[in-house]
Amino acid sequence: MTTETNTTIQPALLFMPDISGFTEFVTGTEITHAQSIIQEVLETIIESNHIGLEVGEIEGDAIFFYRLGNAPSLDQLLKQVQTMFTKFHQYLQLYEKQRICPCEACYAASQLKLKIVAHFGEVTGYSVKSHRKLFGKDVIVLHRLLKNSLNKKEYALITDPLMEGAATTIQLPDWFEPEGAKEQYDVGEVSFKVSDLAKLKTQVPEAIPQDFNSAKGSQIVFTEEAIFQAPIQRVFGAIYDLSQRSKWMDGIQRIEMVTKDLVHRVGTMHRCVASKRNSPIIVTEYASIGDGRAELVEMDKKGIAGCRYVAEVINDEQCKLTIDMLVRKTPFLLAIFSFFMKKKMQRQLRRSIENLKEYCKPSFLNPQMTVTELN
Repeated sequence: MTTETNTTIQPALLFMPDISGFTEFVTGTEITHAQSIIQEVLETIIESNHIGLEVGEIEGDAIFFYRLGNAPSLDQLLKQVQTMFTKFHQYLQLYEKQRICPCEACYAASQLKLKIVAHFGEVTGYSVKSHRKLFGKDVIVLHRLLKNSLNKKEYALITDPLMEGAATTIQLPDWFEPEGAKEQYDVGEVSFKVSDLAKLKTQVPEAIPQDFNSAKGSQIVFTEEAIFQAPIQRVFGAIYDLSQRSKWMDGIQRIEMVTKDLVHRVGTMHRCVASKRNSPIIVTEYASIGDGRAELVEMDKKGIAGCRYVAEVINDEQCKLTIDMLVRKTPFLLAIFSFFMKKKMQRQLRRSIENLKEYCKPSFLNPQMTVTELN
């Protein structure tokens, strides 16, 4: 490992978006989904950087960005705040519209908040390979400012040194309504301007999810049903959780994710990889969970064929599973399927159901999706 120390003091923009609500997520029971959602949100924030910010650290629910050199103009800075805030809330909008899982973490994701703190000061540091570690009084100031007494949920906080060094050349956006404030810390008194972002939130364009509806042009070519001696949470969890599919689906070696979704949702794409044939891309087109019933519809990306899974509560320890095989409603495809594929697919699906029955027995101790209020 190569460490390079650079004691030269340099001016730097220090910029930190911080997600509110992370603590409530990680102290809940659905910690895996909470962490996955936060990871995706942090990636969205990083991808929305357009002023050359470098990632210094990922600090749980926050990202420490920096940019060495002169301060940006106030125009540039506020455009960065607006872009980051907009992309953050559009991600949450889209996740809520495509959400399948009813767990507390997924349900509460749309309520996450974002605050952004920006400061300009002097730093020094060292590099370990390609990673640069900054330190100095102004780095401490930035972190202290996250712990303030402001009674605001979402805001942009810009310290006076940055406001003074960030010249503006155009009229400021209407959402930026700065108020003067100051806080006392162990590093001394820090003065800053703060603007509530509630007005900007009303200006965030609505996120429009892609429409997946090829199943509407299909018809049921056969149906398999079975009674499971297992609660609906366990059975539908094994279907919903793509990582479990290869443990019960007949002939499937592994699941290969096509989209980067960490939590399954409408629009998630994957491949069921088998040993001797090409694996089509499967798209989750529709899902519904609640009132003692759970449904999931998947079609291949070309809209040729797919499955509808419906699980229904019988009692606390039993449920009924219905699987419909779907094929696009065209005479040619229906004829090809009927003559050459139907019997084989029926046998394969029946074997999968028997595997799933075994897999859902308590002795397997398989991970379960938390499905609330199904019964």
